[in-house]
Amino acid sequence: MSEKYLFFLGGNDAEMEAIREILSSKGFVPEDKKLLWGAKLSEYKDELSKLSEVQIPVFVELNLDIDYPTNAIIIDHHNEEAGADKKTSIEQVAELLNIQLNRWQQLISINDKDYIEGMLEFGATQSEIDDVRACDRKCQGVTEEDEKLAEQSISYYCQEISPDGAFILSMTDKTSPIFDRLYKYYRHIFINTIGEKFSYSGTGKVVNNFVQYFQEISKSNNSIEFWYGGNIPFSGFFGSNLPLTIKNIYEINEGIFK
Repeated sequence: MSEKYLFFLGGNDAEMEAIREILSSKGFVPEDKKLLWGAKLSEYKDELSKLSEVQIPVFVELNLDIDYPTNAIIIDHHNEEAGADKKTSIEQVAELLNIQLNRWQQLISINDKDYIEGMLEFGATQSEIDDVRACDRKCQGVTEEDEKLAEQSISYYCQEISPDGAFILSMTDKTSPIFDRLYKYYRHIFINTIGEKFSYSGTGKVVNNFVQYFQEISKSNNSIEFWYGGNIPFSGFFGSNLPLTIKNIYEINEGIFK
C-alpha cells in the first residue's frame, strides 16, 4: 500500500524538512515545490491532474483551496487540526509509514506543537533546543539580515503593554527570531511586521480570542486570512494578514491585560 502514496509537501520549516528526510529514507519522491507557509494545494494543480487511478495523494500542510481526489489523505496540525490532543504532522507521517521517530525527530515534533516549553518538559538540553530552533529558523528562510533586524526591532520598537506582554513593530517579516529572543521574558508576544501581518505567541486562551474575533470579521471580508496552531488549549500561536493595534489587542482580550 505505501508504495502507492504520492506526497505533496506544504510550507517549509524544520518539521517539513524532517518529513522530507523521512520520505527520502523510505524511497519516496514527493511533489515538493519548497513552498512558504500558507502554501495552497492549487500550487500542485498540474501534478494532481496526472495522478494515476491507483495512486493515493497525501497532502502535508496544504490549504485545500481546490477540489481533490476523494481518496486523498490529509495531514496537518493547524487551525481546526491543532491541539494538545492531536498528532503533529511528522507524527502522522510516521504513523502512516509505520515507523518510529528518533530523538531529533521527536524534538522537531515537540517544537512544532509546544515550542521551547515543550522541549524543556521533554528533557531537551539547551544545546538541543538551540539546534532545533536554529534549524527551524533556517528552514523558514530566516537570514543573518533577518536576525539583525529582529534584534533592532526589539531594541527600538518593543513596547511592554502588560507585566507579561510585549508588542513589537518588526523590521522583518520573519517573526521567529523575535519570538526566540523574547520567549523567556514575556508570556504574550504580539508582532506587527513591515509586511503588515500580525503574529502572536502565548496562551491558548488568547489564541482562541483571536480566532473568534477573526472568524467574525472575516465573514464580511473574504480578503482576511488567519491561521493558528500549537498546544491548544494551553499554548499556541496565531497569525493574520491583518495587523492589529494595541487598542485592538486590549479590546479582543478584555480583562486579560491590565
